[in-house]
Amino acid sequence: MTTSKPSRATLADLLDLINTTDWPYRVKMDVRSAVRSVGRLIGAELAEIEADVPSLRRRLEALSPETVGLTKGRWNNIRSLFGKALALAVDVIPSRAKEPVLPEWAAALALIPENRRWHLTPLARFLGSRGVLPSNVTSSDLEAYHAALISDRLRSDPEGTWNSITWSWNACVREFPAWPQILIDRVSRKESYILPWDSFDPAYQANCEAYLYRLANVDLSADDGPLRAARPATIETRRYQLRVLASALALSGHEASKITSITDLLTPEAHEKILRFFLDRHEGKTSPQVAQLAGFLRDLAKHWVKLEGPAFEKIRRIASKLAMPRQGMTRKNRERLSAFDDRAIVARYLNLPQEIRRDVEKSKRSNRSRAVLAGIAAAIAIEQMAPIRRKNLAGLLLTKNLIHRGNKLYLGYNENETKNEIDIEFELPEETVDILAWYVREWRPVLLSEPSDALFPGENGEAKNPNTLSVQVKNVIKRYLGIEFNMHLFRHAGGKIFLDAKPGQYEVVRRVLGHKSLATTTSIYTGAETRSAGQLFAQVINDRRLDLEAELKTKHGKKAARSIVTVKQATAQNKVPRTSAHWPKKSGAKS
Repeated sequence: MTTSKPSRATLADLLDLINTTDWPYRVKMDVRSAVRSVGRLIGAELAEIEADVPSLRRRLEALSPETVGLTKGRWNNIRSLFGKALALAVDVIPSRAKEPVLPEWAAALALIPENRRWHLTPLARFLGSRGVLPSNVTSSDLEAYHAALISDRLRSDPEGTWNSITWSWNACVREFPAWPQILIDRVSRKESYILPWDSFDPAYQANCEAYLYRLANVDLSADDGPLRAARPATIETRRYQLRVLASALALSGHEASKITSITDLLTPEAHEKILRFFLDRHEGKTSPQVAQLAGFLRDLAKHWVKLEGPAFEKIRRIASKLAMPRQGMTRKNRERLSAFDDRAIVARYLNLPQEIRRDVEKSKRSNRSRAVLAGIAAAIAIEQMAPIRRKNLAGLLLTKNLIHRGNKLYLGYNENETKNEIDIEFELPEETVDILAWYVREWRPVLLSEPSDALFPGENGEAKNPNTLSVQVKNVIKRYLGIEFNMHLFRHAGGKIFLDAKPGQYEVVRRVLGHKSLATTTSIYTGAETRSAGQLFAQVINDRRLDLEAELKTKHGKKAARSIVTVKQATAQNKVPRTSAHWPKKSGAKS
């Protein structure tokens, strides 16, 4: 028996839909029980919980079976039965697809290794069910499966699933000419929920481009608008955020094709759904991303949509609630940086490029794996001496950014390439140059698929994706040092190591890191050098004590020196001398 799916269902509606099925009575009872269990665990009435797959998946991912008194097996059973009920109201990709694999896809899958076949078979089933064959598959077909994973799949970590599919698919493209020759663009797992522009009405992208044009061009005749043109990097960030916001709205139950303008993001219902989407991703708490997007929505409402009165005031108030005014380093970065209080960790960290080099030279792994590791050694060597941002590192060009003057090598970027719009230049020490020369001479050619000027080449002669390089560096440092690390921590680690040796010399750190204001530098690193500053303070006080002791020995002779020793010994035993005979006499005092 088939039932029509309601346009906007809640979990309460699922109970009614279950009654209309021809399932056996026992199955109906179990499925209804699973729906009620999910509602109880989420902590809301069934009628208040929308049957929206992405939202429900995020809520279920936040639950741990142990904390709610369920075994892992029972929890998996509840999720499976709940998915069965949810499919009555919305489209859901089942955990175990039953559609047969078409012969054309079966023949293609038979050519590839078993581990890749395991990842790609569900995709082949999906494409085959839509009549898409290996001979006519397109990028849009692949993106359709990507979108379905995110919006129609209840199982956890759809981003991780898509990442595995992308890796397996692209490997097959490179190694098997008979496989469909279409590469999938790899994106960060954190960004894989973002829908492509063609998921939305063309009018939405046109409206976004009109807004971006206004940011990039100052109209002197206009009464409002920006006072100066935004930088290209800012324009790209805003374009990205506009797609992020629309994707969040689409994945929260709003049909993507009906988003036609920026105004559609700022209705009360849409505004709340967008921010709830990101709050759910951060366990219900604000974060830098949530705060930035809330502030961006506020600015769009004021300067582009021109909202006024109570409608704008509500958006402004929400942005204020979600704002994250902070100074200095984040708590997470402070925790990670605390590892550098250990002198042994600092020593291994500073020697890491050389340690990696030794491992590469004696390794028996494939040449490509060794070449990738050699590249990471070069990246770490650069970051230790010139802590640039990951985008600048990944995009580093041999002939443009590495400059030879005499027998010296410099790393330089002009103001258009840096975040703070200032030129930067570092003279690289001999040890760093040696690592770079070794990598460029012996291992970089292994990574080249075609001519490229990129120090760290990626696919198609382009520079390696910053996200890819960041993950590789993070994993290597974790493997060698056993500490959590990210690319931005190079800047913090460099500042801390320097200030530990030279407490208080913030101006040097400011110039190296490119901070426009000294206040920025001091707000970040005050506290990070507390331990070394305390050690220096104690050392100065102790040195002063020794100086004064020597002075007293000279002034009062051996008797005074013996008295000082007596005081020290008594203090060590927690005893204070009570008679004046134990104390040195003041100069000129009567006996």
